[in-house]
This record gives sequence, C-alpha cells and structure tokens, in this order.
Amino acid sequence: MAKAGLRQLRLNEIWWLVSPQNPLKPTQPSWESRAQTVRNLPLPPNMQVSDVEFRYGTHYTVDLLERLKTRHPDINFIFMMGADNLLQLPKWRDWETIVETVPIAVIARPGSPIKARLGQAARQYNQARIGEDHAHILQHHAAPAWTYLTLPLDTRSSSALRAAQSK
Repeated sequence: MAKAGLRQLRLNEIWWLVSPQNPLKPTQPSWESRAQTVRNLPLPPNMQVSDVEFRYGTHYTVDLLERLKTRHPDINFIFMMGADNLLQLPKWRDWETIVETVPIAVIARPGSPIKARLGQAARQYNQARIGEDHAHILQHHAAPAWTYLTLPLDTRSSSALRAAQSK
C-alpha cells in the first residue's frame, strides 16, 4: 500500500503513523508491538515509522492532522487509508473535518471494495473525487479531495502479518 502511494501518488516520502490506541478497537496489540511490526518491514529510505501521534498524545485523527498542519505548514500531507476505513469514516470523531483538512488516498482492500465507494463518506464527497488516472495530482489539490486506488491486493490482515513476523 505504501509503495503504491509513493509510485501512484508520486510522493516524496511516507510516514507510517502508528496510533497509540484506535478508539474504535477496544482491544489491540500494544503500540510498541504494532510499531515494531512496521519497523521490521524492509522499508525504503523514503518511508519512516513515526511516533508523532504517540508523542503528541493525540487520540483522534482530526486532532493529529490539525497539529501536523500547524507544525508543518510547508508540507502537503495526504492521508492514506484502506477502503475499510473509508466505509467506517463517518464513525470517526469530526470525520468531515478530516476530509476537509487534507486530501485522502483510499487504497482498495480485499473484501468488498464496491461497498466502500458506495458508503456515506464516498457519496457525500463524490464531487471531490479525483480519478485514479489523475491520482498524482492529489498532493497539489486542496481538501476536500480524494482518490481511490485499486492495486494488487494482499489478503493478509495486519494481525496475520505480525504473527508471520514473530515466527
């Protein structure tokens, strides 16, 4: 997903943001365990695991994005998420503010990619959608703007990836 972001979105770098605790997931592995999973990946030099959300003490994406944009006004951020998150985005705190703060790249996930594109967030911001063929302009576009990228899909969950790495 991240490599596709670099390639299709023509990004300079990617920050892997490991959330201290997803409010929609009451039980999950520790932050350190999840961060270590990403650190164990063979990441290219232009990808880094960031603990910025942990350091800032933010619990919600909307707060993190506001802080990042304030601290780094010269960076054109793009928020990358899986299609499963696009579908549940209306459950996030101040989700409309998120969409209107930074452009979003939605990456297709195994399962029902059509469902995500028919969900509330996709319908409500349909006019802000940029076609996949023009995804490379997303970083130069003001929010609200989003694109949906269909890539070769890996059916393994993050939990399965962690389990494979621990063997």
